[in-house]
Amino acid sequence: MALPSSGPLSLNQIHIEAGGSSGTICTLNDADIRDIISKDAGTTNSISEYRGQSAVEQVTLTSGGTVNGQAQRQQITASSFISTGGILTIPSSMWVWSDNTSVAALTIDISCTVVNNGKIIGKGGNGGYYVGTKATDGGPAIKINSGVSGVTITNASGAYIAGGGGGGGYYQDRSNPSDAHAGGGGGAGGGNGGTGRINQGYWQAGVGGALNASGTDGGNGYQYAGKGGGAGGGHGGQQYGGGGGGRILPGTGGSAGGGSGGNAGTSGSGFLAGGGGGWGAAGADGGGTTGPAYEGGGAGGAAIDPTGNSYTLNNNGTLYGSTT
Repeated sequence: MALPSSGPLSLNQIHIEAGGSSGTICTLNDADIRDIISKDAGTTNSISEYRGQSAVEQVTLTSGGTVNGQAQRQQITASSFISTGGILTIPSSMWVWSDNTSVAALTIDISCTVVNNGKIIGKGGNGGYYVGTKATDGGPAIKINSGVSGVTITNASGAYIAGGGGGGGYYQDRSNPSDAHAGGGGGAGGGNGGTGRINQGYWQAGVGGALNASGTDGGNGYQYAGKGGGAGGGHGGQQYGGGGGGRILPGTGGSAGGGSGGNAGTSGSGFLAGGGGGWGAAGADGGGTTGPAYEGGGAGGAAIDPTGNSYTLNNNGTLYGSTT
């Protein structure tokens, strides 16, 4: 806890902040006390210099540049900003994000406290397409590395920690393998839609959205193409591509079948692929009627992947995806 910035302040209070016992002998020249304000040995200092200071390292994350006008940091590790026992605060204007389903937006590799006031989001899985290219799972927003203890995560009111949505499964007309193949929708978190195909020709897939943007539509704008979503992308139908997943929180799913917010994607009857999952939710299986072959949708990514570790979670905001 930081020392008071106004009112009475005693040497004993400073000593306790430095980790000492109340009432024991100390001086302003003690190393642990000087370390609070980074003073060299023998350098003159006064009690007033300690007002508002803390022995715990506290760092507020700053932007690494903007993407689509949004302050952001991509795929960061806690120890790059704070030391063991420190506090890393993510401001309300900040996006911490991943563009790789295998890498969390924030990896916690040391004992520390993370206070999130902004948005921490995993990467969305891609929609399945054509023959044998399965939909992929969404990625985690936060991962605590194996063997790391003493972690506290506080998700403040208005803040988000959201795993990526799973991609939607594809549809294939098994009775005529060279015929119609519809692509699945991309998962929330920027997952790409799956490509459509007919008679050796291909119909474009939607592309995942940038930060605070929807994904693009699949299928060259045709009626049965999947629409890009603010969260999960819509599924393709017949031979058309799926829509891209977006990076809007909470976000609305693309038509048809894209999952909104933290909801799973859906698939309709007929020659339809599966919609991409909303944040932290599964993509839908591909569907069909006569002689269909289809693949399952991808799983939703975790909000927090603790890798078997115990940790403390204080949540007053919104979590999409598992936390255990």
